[in-house]
Amino acid sequence: MRGVCSAVDAAHRRQFIHRDLKPENIFLASGEYGTAEVVKVLDFGIAKFLGPVDDSGSQETAATHSGILIGTPAYMPPEQLLGKSPDVKWDLWALAVVAYESLTGVLPFDTTSPGEWRSTILAGRFTPLDRHLTDPPSRWTAFFSSAFDLDTLRRPNSAMDFLGQLQDALT
Repeated sequence: MRGVCSAVDAAHRRQFIHRDLKPENIFLASGEYGTAEVVKVLDFGIAKFLGPVDDSGSQETAATHSGILIGTPAYMPPEQLLGKSPDVKWDLWALAVVAYESLTGVLPFDTTSPGEWRSTILAGRFTPLDRHLTDPPSRWTAFFSSAFDLDTLRRPNSAMDFLGQLQDALT
């Protein structure tokens, strides 16, 4: 997650949000001359520039508009599902889904039908870790409760804040 958060942080500092973070867009590349593997975040095809607006009040590179659902639904935060204005916290929610999935092997919002799944995400009801893991530490549950909080102000503020909180929970 360290490399993924670093890549996401670099994009956010340049005022881009990825909008489709998921395991399929995270790759490990071999380092040169036998060095450690390097994490690569791929497929910025639907990334959104959050930079300055021009004189007309529209974003300079806006290729999509608010209210259009773009991305992989299982990794979308409630505010993205509701068509709200893009925000870097969308990527942070997706990072939390990837972290949960990495620890448990399943998605955090596990349901049987698309309608049920959407309402489960909109309610912020992630599957408790103890359904998939034996005696997970309470700090793990506290971390995911924060990362999946419906109030965006209670979630991590940046990719590096997310990483710090995740590392604290896991150690």
